[in-house]
Amino acid sequence: MVPFLVFPATAQAAAPDCRIGTAVTVVAHLDDDLLFVEPAISERLHAGWCVTVVHLIGGANGARFDYVQKREEGTRLAYARLAGVANDWDESTIRIAGEPVFELRLKQQPRVRLLELRLPGGAVRGGRVPLGLLWDQGATLTTYPMGHGEIAPGRYTRDSLSATLRSVLEGATRIYTLNPDTVPFIEHPDHIYAARITRHVAQSLARAVPISYFVTYPIGNWPVNLSGEQAQRKRDVAATYFSVDGGDVAQVFGEYEWNGDWVQRQYAHDDSTAHVRPDFVGTPSVLFNAASNRCLASAGNGREPVLAPCNGSMQQQWTWEPRTTYPGNEHDAALVSAATGQCVAEHDGKLAEARCEQWEPSQRWTPWDFGLIFTPSRRCLGEEDGRLNLRGSASLTTRYRWSALRPAWPTDLRLAGAMYEDVTGRGAPSAVYVQRRADGPGFDVYVQALQAGERPVRWYANAVPFDSRAITATCGEDTLCFDSARFVLGDFDGDGRADLMVITPRLGGTAFWLLRSTGRDFEAPALWFQSDHRIPTGRAQQYIAFANSALMRRRILLAMQTSGKGAELWTVGDDGTGHIQQARVLEDDRFRFDLRLLAVRAQGTDSASFLAVQPASNGARIAVLPFGFSNGHWHAGSTSLLPPVFQPATTKFSTDHHPADANNAIVMTVPRSSEPGGIDVWESSDIEAAPVLLVSLPDEPWQDSSPALLHSGSHTTLAFYRRTDAILDNTHFSGGQATLLQYDIDRREGNDRPEAQLQLPAIYSETLWLERLSQ
Repeated sequence: MVPFLVFPATAQAAAPDCRIGTAVTVVAHLDDDLLFVEPAISERLHAGWCVTVVHLIGGANGARFDYVQKREEGTRLAYARLAGVANDWDESTIRIAGEPVFELRLKQQPRVRLLELRLPGGAVRGGRVPLGLLWDQGATLTTYPMGHGEIAPGRYTRDSLSATLRSVLEGATRIYTLNPDTVPFIEHPDHIYAARITRHVAQSLARAVPISYFVTYPIGNWPVNLSGEQAQRKRDVAATYFSVDGGDVAQVFGEYEWNGDWVQRQYAHDDSTAHVRPDFVGTPSVLFNAASNRCLASAGNGREPVLAPCNGSMQQQWTWEPRTTYPGNEHDAALVSAATGQCVAEHDGKLAEARCEQWEPSQRWTPWDFGLIFTPSRRCLGEEDGRLNLRGSASLTTRYRWSALRPAWPTDLRLAGAMYEDVTGRGAPSAVYVQRRADGPGFDVYVQALQAGERPVRWYANAVPFDSRAITATCGEDTLCFDSARFVLGDFDGDGRADLMVITPRLGGTAFWLLRSTGRDFEAPALWFQSDHRIPTGRAQQYIAFANSALMRRRILLAMQTSGKGAELWTVGDDGTGHIQQARVLEDDRFRFDLRLLAVRAQGTDSASFLAVQPASNGARIAVLPFGFSNGHWHAGSTSLLPPVFQPATTKFSTDHHPADANNAIVMTVPRSSEPGGIDVWESSDIEAAPVLLVSLPDEPWQDSSPALLHSGSHTTLAFYRRTDAILDNTHFSGGQATLLQYDIDRREGNDRPEAQLQLPAIYSETLWLERLSQ
């Protein structure tokens, strides 16, 4: 065996220094590494590692060779940007374990190497899967031509592909691949086979190597878990690739678009090649229904599963187990209850658990990427009126979307959609929301008056041009970009109109950019304050605006996470002499890193009162810690617990928006306890007293409900900025038009229907921004 022979010989860059480590990534397609593995690859590269990326598949299902070349052109451009060097590569066709491989190495950063095997691709949602035929059926696959088409294709069998990958993996000190432990078509069959082949070969190495398995399509509706700066860098690289493959960067800068769904997310399971695993290791998980906020639950032998409040029990754990079939066939999975070990079967449109049978057609389901579940009769599983329902799989809403991860309030970082303040100076609050732009990483800011018939007005346009040929980051330290920005409304200049503060990372600390309100629009950003390294955005849990003097100028209170899983409080604002200063004002070992700050005393006095709400020590209750400022000092009071109905995972908080010189109430929403569906809204004007049920809203979805209690004169309304339950196609998890609903709270009878509904020309998923780091 000759591992590396150049064919034909070409001039090569100097051998890279890989003493720190070599990370080898093996994926199916030429965008899998950029969308699902990143930022793991760039982090290793910037730490001095060598990185080798193996793409098994060339092009896509049935693609011509020119599309293979186009995708490789895109991945060259993307990796040059990832490395921060010119898009100039050494190219050669080499032989690894006797088989031809097209090798690319960056000239100015030779620690970056791409290996293109150019095998034919399989169908994403049913159809021929060549890689599966090679691995399971003993097929021999002919690759696309090598070089630029002038070198003959290779021919791979299971043994020769294994030998080629083994030669590549022998030098790895870290291995990345995709998720082997799932079934088509939750993830692309090519993804699954690429991962299983990689695991099988890696386990044959004579040493233990850390290996990570990255989940692909399902993460699109899992909680965001990459920081803003990580997401911005990843979005740059992915958009660079798609500027060539398809030419549409909007699918990356948009969040609800299918390729944009994965930019802010990265989920992986870490293991070791020393742990020998079978081809499939099923792990039970929930099946969470997005619209009803309920989980599929086993009701026992012979009975139909039900929807029930999610509680983490074994009755709500399910496994998709593969069934023997020809690679690429649908109806290839059984839905197995972890509690009973039985399979869910469909007979005459009815579901029931029964003993599992390998070849029983009534037990063969097709779980689909993007959250759809097709029953054995090819209908879709969903929810209507709080119960399971089967129907044809066209014109579906979120009621027919399922997730293997339940989005809980403490983990779901899609937090803030609208802010409410008096930005016009007319004595009435307006809704302010930020819209992600599709032409780059910028954003636009809209103001919506809360009266029927009013249309939103764009008060500020923040276009950030994207250059796919650049090798530097699109978002510099003086550029306001959506992913890394945090937003706060408040009257920071004392003119009676609320201004917009945009908070971004800069110079190792935090930049506070003030967009002053003129009453008709927001002025261009001006740097209001630059913090030092003691309050970096990467540790800033939350920012809120407050005022505690007759000057009426708002200051910012922020909670900084500490290394010991705690938090400390800082302020930024006018120190009374006209200078903006930062100051650490309160440390208390009772503050947790995942606290939520709420202001409960309005401006206009020399004191300020706040609450920190956070999970109690046992995690099952919510602890409330009051603190405040009076007589020139900050102090904290005694901790109390909210009643058990308020669970940390499902309780959402807001303070109401009172006029000046009034105490604020705390508004809390939880899923309805009396009946399935909807939410209960509670109010607490005195934290020492029990909260009072304000209203039950059977039609408000918990997942999208963010409450705000608004006051205009003597009128009080409960407002929700949420998503319309729109019809979604089968390649979108989310979407829907953003909607503002208002309920008349002054009229206590019959107020479970909105008095006003404003349809906004905005995509709900595109307006959600990061309010807090951890919840």
